[in-house]
Amino acid sequence: MKLLKTKKNELIEIQEEHLATTLNGTKILHDCVMQFVNKKLKKADLEQVIQSEQKCDRLKEKFTQILFKEKRALPFLVEDRYAIMMKIDQINDMTEFFARFLQVYPFELYDDIKDDFKSLCGYCMETVEILINCATLVEADFDSAYKKTFDVEEVRRKARKAKFDLLETVFKKKEEPTRVYLTSKLVTYIYEVASWAEDVSDFLRGLIIKYPSR
Repeated sequence: MKLLKTKKNELIEIQEEHLATTLNGTKILHDCVMQFVNKKLKKADLEQVIQSEQKCDRLKEKFTQILFKEKRALPFLVEDRYAIMMKIDQINDMTEFFARFLQVYPFELYDDIKDDFKSLCGYCMETVEILINCATLVEADFDSAYKKTFDVEEVRRKARKAKFDLLETVFKKKEEPTRVYLTSKLVTYIYEVASWAEDVSDFLRGLIIKYPSR
């Protein structure tokens, strides 16, 4: 029994480190984007986002090995706990992709979209923060976690509005079609982080409904 308890604790510790690393990687990306907007970005700093994703990959592999070998997944089924990890880890893939895209983005941001772009990035950061909080709460407090899922949804709506406000401005520009196209991708790719965070929170809400309240 002591061995099983130790393995369960190890599983939770790895999960907590994965959540913390995911949040930290998103924060680093957010800081880099703010520097980009202010024309102060050192593109080498984006490597920290890539390193964060790689660290999460190693944690994910270790988590999966323990999960399926020891079958220590309470309060969820093994398959559901695995799904939680994989869905949250997708955020790391998205932030890494955006970091790599920003490394090769060849333009400065249009001056007239800087404020809206900052707002969009702030909303994306906020959705991830709330999601990580929700994923932590779901281990012990279903009611609080359930409420957090709706907070993610609310902020994602703000992000969606900011996205389309940005695209409306960008698509009206007539010069430099390549710049317009790549800037629209910049907007879309960062928004996808917020959109995915909502998808994961919806999944957590479904699990809360699926399992008995605690």
